[in-house]
Amino acid sequence: MSNIRFIHTSDIHLGTKLNNKNFSLKERQKRREELWDTFDEVINIAKNEQISYLFIAGDMTQSDYLNFKGLKRISQKFETIIDTKVIICCGKNDPYNINVLYEYFDWPKNVYFIKETENVQKIYFKEDNLCIYSLSWGNLTKNDNSQLIYDISVEEKMINVLLLNCDTDSGTDNFSIDADLIKNRFDYCALGGKHQFTKVKDNVVYSGTPEPLSFDETGEHGIIKGLLEKERLVYDFYPIAKRKYINRNIEVNLSYSFNKILDMIKFSGDTISNIKDYIKVNLTGIVNADISMDEIKNEAKQFFYYIEFEENFTYKNIDENNFEDSDFNIIESYKLQFNNHNSNLEKKAFELGLEVLRKEKVVN
Repeated sequence: MSNIRFIHTSDIHLGTKLNNKNFSLKERQKRREELWDTFDEVINIAKNEQISYLFIAGDMTQSDYLNFKGLKRISQKFETIIDTKVIICCGKNDPYNINVLYEYFDWPKNVYFIKETENVQKIYFKEDNLCIYSLSWGNLTKNDNSQLIYDISVEEKMINVLLLNCDTDSGTDNFSIDADLIKNRFDYCALGGKHQFTKVKDNVVYSGTPEPLSFDETGEHGIIKGLLEKERLVYDFYPIAKRKYINRNIEVNLSYSFNKILDMIKFSGDTISNIKDYIKVNLTGIVNADISMDEIKNEAKQFFYYIEFEENFTYKNIDENNFEDSDFNIIESYKLQFNNHNSNLEKKAFELGLEVLRKEKVVN
């Protein structure tokens, strides 16, 4: 009886540009290289644990930005696991067509690309009593071949694996597959297209991307390692991501001092995460107009590997109702003009103007 050790991954996006507009060019380059490092780790796991099959369920690369040098780098890694059969279907971001470089590259003999985009491709591995069914995307915009998947006639006596980059959400008509219609026909459905690990059914699984790519992709990221026999499936999610994207919410109060707000940011989360991961802090509430939030943010940066902020707070003067009892100066007058500054543009204008007035006061 065949006993197949496998890794299931997808959405690696080697060569991606990264969409975080706040990243510096240096950080973008570093993060792109970390995607390669994690890909290398997948390969090393396959080699060290004698994995029989590596299933890559689409979007291995960001084909618009990958060149022959990048493909050669991938190919050389696959050559180091020559005893592991690498099965690759193509997704929306690396479709298989005459424009993709996959077609013009000489891949190692253990690499099997799914070249069919209009018909289901079957690959038989009789030595393991295994049949893989797959279909690649052929363009960047649309795939309406869902019915082809429902029409598959499986080999009843073989281990049947479905490898697809698709959707399983109801109401989506762009290559959306109904998990209930496939779960009883295949021993394992290795899916790609979602960047989070998701178990749709016991045997219908998205591996998620091994490295997260944005603040929309929080939580653990990694690969699936499993053992597959006929009518027996065992697998676990195995985190391997170098960094996480973490969103935090901090609500401030009008009475909070500069140092209290700074401490709330510094001591949010845990220290290990702060010095390793990408952190985004959503600041809400009311801030005393005498406090410079720009200074707080600049101070906070030294305690984090990476931190960025969303500013959803408002400014208010703590003494705005008692001006008749105090010296009414130009700064207080300026603050009154911005009582209802709710937009980010108005908030930024207020902060810049307030900084100028504070500096003028010091000079005088």
